[in-house]
Amino acid sequence: MKITHLLFDLDNTLYPSTAKIDEGITHRMLSFTAKLLGVSYEEAVQRRIERLPLYGTTLEWLRTEHDLVDVDEYFSAVHPPEEVNELQKDPDLRPLLKSLGMPMTILTNAPRRHAVRVLEFLEIADLFESIHDIESNNFKGKPYPQSYLNAINAGGFCLEETIFFDDHTKYTDGYQKIGGTAVLVRHPKMNQKNPHPLDSIPTKATGTLQISSVYDIPALLERLSV
Repeated sequence: MKITHLLFDLDNTLYPSTAKIDEGITHRMLSFTAKLLGVSYEEAVQRRIERLPLYGTTLEWLRTEHDLVDVDEYFSAVHPPEEVNELQKDPDLRPLLKSLGMPMTILTNAPRRHAVRVLEFLEIADLFESIHDIESNNFKGKPYPQSYLNAINAGGFCLEETIFFDDHTKYTDGYQKIGGTAVLVRHPKMNQKNPHPLDSIPTKATGTLQISSVYDIPALLERLSV
């Protein structure tokens, strides 16, 4: 197949899911949810597990069912500036991404402020054509079809020649549903004690490609180009 464009999720895709920032984001998100709902942290965890499969994001769930209005308050609580202290530098990541030799775009369900912060910390922000965040998609991000198409069409690329990388089956399924080729990024030694609610639904897509990290991409692209 011909590949001319790479579409990347950000969190737990461009860096390992074992990074402390994943646990930090989840904890802050659940703490905010508990406060908003007036329940214990444990109750917030359970409610999110039950309701999130019906929505694209925790934010969408809270806005729809619990009248969350102040989105900026939510983003500030979940993604404070010091969140990057929970990440580690990866000196090999920039050379790897540059070696791929094709345009790359970010599609994230996080706010732009978080995406820019993380990309700049990892020293790879300039390698991407653009960032498509949850706000630019009018809070209807992945797995809504238009979120993928907005990110692809904005750069003049096409679905058939764009591969999408994400760490959640709900989002790779969404991309495959509109006819695209998706790759599930499953980092080894993922924390199985607290599985992400997005993966509580069995994957519907068949033949989903899977890699263990972005470092597997060169071999994957070589295989797909044959």
